Amino acid sequence: MNLFLKFICLISTAACLFLITQGKLLTESIIGLLMSGGLLVYMIKEDEYYEWLKRFRRKKFNCRIESDHFYFPNGYYFRHGSLKRSKKLPFSKVQELRINTQPVSALINNNELIFLLGIESKDVLAHDQLSIKAKQRNDNWSLLCEEFLDTEFSEALQKTNIAKLEKAGISKEEQQAIKKRLKVRFLIRTMVTWEWVYYGQYDVLCELWPLTQKKYWWTMDVALRKNELQQVL
Repeated sequence: MNLFLKFICLISTAACLFLITQGKLLTESIIGLLMSGGLLVYMIKEDEYYEWLKRFRRKKFNCRIESDHFYFPNGYYFRHGSLKRSKKLPFSKVQELRINTQPVSALINNNELIFLLGIESKDVLAHDQLSIKAKQRNDNWSLLCEEFLDTEFSEALQKTNIAKLEKAGISKEEQQAIKKRLKVRFLIRTMVTWEWVYYGQYDVLCELWPLTQKKYWWTMDVALRKNELQQVL
């Protein structure tokens, strides 16, 4: 699909250039050239753009591992949870660290996942105080959002994931309702980013603008439904 769109942009750019050289539809051709040419350049350079964007976000929003706490230099990203008035999350308040979510997340108060943007699983496993809390559990939001990725999944895998979500207490009807609620937002996001690897709760929170307290805690309820323990590391 990406190559097809690049081809269409290339043809459109060439057509606009031809019309300009022929002196036909001059204004429309110049506008078309700017639009199609700009889109073509963006699509060619999109990987570099998103790598730059990721570096910018990491620099601005990353949390850090300190001696006995996680530190968020600019405060926590989502203002409706337990960290809305604090930049620190003490290790003592973390019940477990889920290293298979992206970003890595910390469970606190048995009802909330705090996302540790910029911290990777290897950072957790290399830290003596944190490694004992590292877990891998079923990622409900990842299973729910798989169909929005720029990837094709087999029918067998789709059925397996539906069954996993049902086992977690999310019925087929609720799964369909959740996907319907998110579909337009994520399809637009995928058209722009071409994400094909992972969507999870952090991405859902980013897409649920304007984010309200009700939406925030709804995502937590879905995320923490009967998470089967896959592996203790």
